[in-house]
Amino acid sequence: MKRNILSVGKKTKKNLFHTKRIRNKWNVPAAFAAGVVFCLLIFLLVKVMPQFNRNEETLIVLTARSETIYQGENLPELSAGAEFADGTGKKEKEAWLSKEAGYRVQDLLDDLNEGGDYEVECDADGSEAGEFPIRIRLSGELESSLESEWKGKVRIEVKDGTLTVKKDSSEAGK
Repeated sequence: MKRNILSVGKKTKKNLFHTKRIRNKWNVPAAFAAGVVFCLLIFLLVKVMPQFNRNEETLIVLTARSETIYQGENLPELSAGAEFADGTGKKEKEAWLSKEAGYRVQDLLDDLNEGGDYEVECDADGSEAGEFPIRIRLSGELESSLESEWKGKVRIEVKDGTLTVKKDSSEAGK
């Protein structure tokens, strides 16, 4: 009859050797499993958890359209276009800005594309050649709404355009 190696009996050198070997044999897989679990936890903390705590603030980019004219021409009608930032999901687009008024983020984007709540301005008059910035100035009402009741729900990033006034082609050869 073979004796059980892990029995509580007389501690012989042979029994102690086998006991240590069995313990060491189980330490490697246990350490490996603990390492895998640790790596999975780190992965979850870095990749998955930020998605649950993701900021629900929607970014709208309002960009002034760049224009080109020749020297002496009248200034064109300056305009801007609004669009959602890349990666904006349907949930963010349909978020409520004001449930009482029935106003969503998509409605704000539509209003901006219609030219409401901002002014487009440029210092050029068309008499001098060069490049001039086209700036967008949000209305006071829109700015106050963004800073108070809509804070954390929507943000508008304004990008300037450029008005390029070229020398008249008839004068360029002179």
